[in-house]
Amino acid sequence: MKKTYCLILLACALCCRTAYAQIDTVANLSTEDKLYGLSKFWSEVSANFAYFDHAKVNWDSTYRAYIPKIIATKNTWEYYMLMQKFCALLKDGHTGIGFPEKLLTHKSRYKWIYIENFDKKFIVTDIPIQYKDMVPLGSEVISVNGVPAKAYAEKELIPYISSSTEHVLWNTAAAMMFYGTDSTKLFHLKLKTPQGKVIPYDYQFHTYGTKWVRRNGTTPWKMMDFKVIEGIGYVKLNTFGDEAIDSAFKSIVPQLYACKGVILDLRDNGGGDTGVGAEILKYFTDKPMLVGSAWRTRDNLSSFKAWGYYQSKDKSGKPLTAWQKKALDSYKGDYWYQGDTMRFDNDVKEKKITAPLIVLTGNNTASAAEDFLIILDDLKGRATTMGQRTYGSTGQPLPISLPGLTDGRICTKRDTYPDGRDFVGIGVIPDIEIPRNPSDVIAGTDTVLQAALKEMKKKTK
Repeated sequence: MKKTYCLILLACALCCRTAYAQIDTVANLSTEDKLYGLSKFWSEVSANFAYFDHAKVNWDSTYRAYIPKIIATKNTWEYYMLMQKFCALLKDGHTGIGFPEKLLTHKSRYKWIYIENFDKKFIVTDIPIQYKDMVPLGSEVISVNGVPAKAYAEKELIPYISSSTEHVLWNTAAAMMFYGTDSTKLFHLKLKTPQGKVIPYDYQFHTYGTKWVRRNGTTPWKMMDFKVIEGIGYVKLNTFGDEAIDSAFKSIVPQLYACKGVILDLRDNGGGDTGVGAEILKYFTDKPMLVGSAWRTRDNLSSFKAWGYYQSKDKSGKPLTAWQKKALDSYKGDYWYQGDTMRFDNDVKEKKITAPLIVLTGNNTASAAEDFLIILDDLKGRATTMGQRTYGSTGQPLPISLPGLTDGRICTKRDTYPDGRDFVGIGVIPDIEIPRNPSDVIAGTDTVLQAALKEMKKKTK
């Protein structure tokens, strides 16, 4: 069984955490350590990264250009900011650079505004209760410190985010709007209210939490949630990172037999182990074998690379033998090991669930949850997918240690549909797309679930 582990919203998780802390801008790695970190990351990426064709970057010349920039950094904070910028050029959601924990000298900093991306517009979707009359929900951030919000994001945020897809790139930019700052920095925002009025709002981090207009963290996270809505079984699967979810799902199967339809909600599922998701799908089909993604990884064959050097000098124009092509591809770093297509024996002996199936997806459906959808795609006609396109990143990250007690990760595995179609860099596109809009989010209206229930009623007439 091949396993695919998700770096859940890697750029956001690794970067945004720094925004809640007072930053140590005194500590400074040695120049030797800085260059070693840059060189190690460059070298491991050169040998192992699976998506250079997506990045469209000359990695060697970029590395050389970054050497003087790295040397010029004044402290470890600047160094790791620049390393994130270097990494972001790879445009991959499973590749990233961490920040040393020791740079975060105080971790009790709280963000007092919640901003989300809607078509590259930054909309306030929650605010502390004490500011609800000052900043109406649905207000758009139109400028930050005098700079138009979109331009601010393109200059101050986007260059530091490694993302496989455009939609996740901008979602992450909204989440880390005040990235790389501590509680002492003041932001001068201009907001346009839903009524069109432009208002000022000065923002900074705080040392204590607050109560929000919309959400106050009172609902505990659960790996699975289940309820029956008008005879339709609704199952929210929030992770495939724990095999316990398979047991939890199995426990509700008898109740699902009695449902006239089933909705599986993967919108907040950041992934985990592909095999865990496959176990759940086995209950929805009699197909003896479930087929998942095809995958490949770069194969570094040193002797073939050496032979390929000499082959590259051959200007005769003669057709290459298979051996010569292997040598030349190895020299170019473009020789691949073709892995087995993921396959899972359907060994579930219990009665299968034959009711109509709808699967809900969103921008946060990532990694192994996307692998789930690739398997589902092979079960032609078994389910309808609804919602927004997925995260668009999966793979097998290679962890590497870097100076300063931190690490990096490099995506080494390239996944596609079994027929070779790409979904990394695109996202899995649902059968029925339902865009998010601010008014529904603010009102707490689950438009996607409502549409799914309506669609299910059509299927079960």
